[in-house]
Amino acid sequence: METDYFALAICALISLVSAVSSISRLKTARVIEDTPTSKIRSAHQGYVELVGFAKAGPEQLLLSGLSQTSCLWYRYKIERYESSDKNSSWRSIESKTSEQAFIINDGSGDCYVMPNRAEVSTVRKRSWQGNSRHPSKTSGIRLFGQRYRYTEELLCADDLLYVIGLFETRHPPSPTAVRDVEMTKILTEWKQDYDKLTDRFDRNGDGEIDLQEWELVRAEALRKAERQQRAAGPINPVHTISYSPSRRQPYIIASSEPESLSRRYRWQALALLLVSVISASILIWMLRSH
Repeated sequence: METDYFALAICALISLVSAVSSISRLKTARVIEDTPTSKIRSAHQGYVELVGFAKAGPEQLLLSGLSQTSCLWYRYKIERYESSDKNSSWRSIESKTSEQAFIINDGSGDCYVMPNRAEVSTVRKRSWQGNSRHPSKTSGIRLFGQRYRYTEELLCADDLLYVIGLFETRHPPSPTAVRDVEMTKILTEWKQDYDKLTDRFDRNGDGEIDLQEWELVRAEALRKAERQQRAAGPINPVHTISYSPSRRQPYIIASSEPESLSRRYRWQALALLLVSVISASILIWMLRSH
């Protein structure tokens, strides 16, 4: 009887988890279909959908963890084949996902994509096998079989990019505040060489900088800060898209069109629903048998 109860519990659990997952996938598909695509330049603050192309940010390009491919984002998993008297299976022994931000550009502007906690789906996915823990150490001669399996996913520059998540714009400080900060830096730098400062601004020759002379110092530092500010040009707002704390707002990054992504979620929902129905049918049959 213990084995029967265990089988009943397993069937019930599979049916329940599959049903919940199916509903979740269907809701995600509906969110993708119901959220209009926004332009980065005019997107409202909050939950939005963006479609564009991936590009690198100010940081250097990444090298993927397994194949050392130049990319913007990567995720990899290493599995080892383990066998015993009763069963054999692949067991995950190492995995990693990059967290460096990259940019999506839709022609109207740039937006920084924060990949942390995102559900990432990419067409650049590759799996292969070898006989050592890391593929870089894999020998071409495999005398003892391929005991390790490697899976690597990438997002690269110029890839088509679909992102849906929490959009936020961070505006730069006012030009006056930027100028004042720069002036403070200039004054601090000048103070470090006081002898040079007195040679330049000591008008009465007493070897000190009095209040009137200090006003001259400040005025010159202000003029230099304004020149540097004009040379640097205006500071543009910074747009970011990241994980939304709301459970009803999934955070998705994908290298596909929203239509195909929505269809994929619907097919997954249907497959999970079939698994749930089959498990529930087996559960009912087992209960009736008893």
